[in-house]
Amino acid sequence: MVSSKWSLASTLSAAALLAGGLGSPAVAQEIDRKEALTAPPAIYTDLVACKDIGEPTARLACYDEKVTALQTAQSSNQVVIADREQVREARRGLFGLSLPRIKLFGGDADEGGEIDAVDGVIKSAGKTRGGKWVIRLEDGAIWQQTDPPRSTMRRPRAGDSIVIERAALGSFMAKVNDGRGFKVKRIVD
Repeated sequence: MVSSKWSLASTLSAAALLAGGLGSPAVAQEIDRKEALTAPPAIYTDLVACKDIGEPTARLACYDEKVTALQTAQSSNQVVIADREQVREARRGLFGLSLPRIKLFGGDADEGGEIDAVDGVIKSAGKTRGGKWVIRLEDGAIWQQTDPPRSTMRRPRAGDSIVIERAALGSFMAKVNDGRGFKVKRIVD
C-alpha cells in the first residue's frame, strides 16, 4: 500500500512538472505579448536614442531625421500622440464597453486610468418591446436597461441628467436626475 501511494504521488508530481514545462513557452509568449503592447513604439525609442550620440553634429542630424519620421508617422495616423486630457476623454468614451485589457490608455486612475462613473445629459429615450429603457446620451453613448422594468420608475426625458456608475461584478447602475438606480449595459449602434 505504501508503494502505491508513493507511485501515485510520483506520477502526479511528474505530471505537474511536465504540464509546467509545456506551459512555459505559452507563459513566455503571453509576457512578450503584454510587453509589446505596453512598450513605446520603435519610432519613439529611436528618437530618444539620439540623445546618447556624443558628437553634436551627428546628434542633431539624428534628431532631425527621427523627428521628421515621427512627424510623418503621426500625420499618417501610424502613431497617435495624446496628452492626459485626451486619454481621459477616450476612456470616458469607452466607458461601459467590453474591450481587451491592454494598457493602451494607461492604468493608473490618477493618470486617466479606471473610470468609476460618467455623467451626461439624455438626448433621447425610448422603450424596447420588452418595456426596458434605451437611453442615448448627448455624447453618443447608448445604454439599455437590463433589470426588469418597474412601473414606479420615472420616465427618462431628453435634457435629464444621468449618472452611470460601475457596480458589482462588472455591471453598471444608472440614475436619472438623482432618482432610483437601475441596471444598464452599454450597447453599440
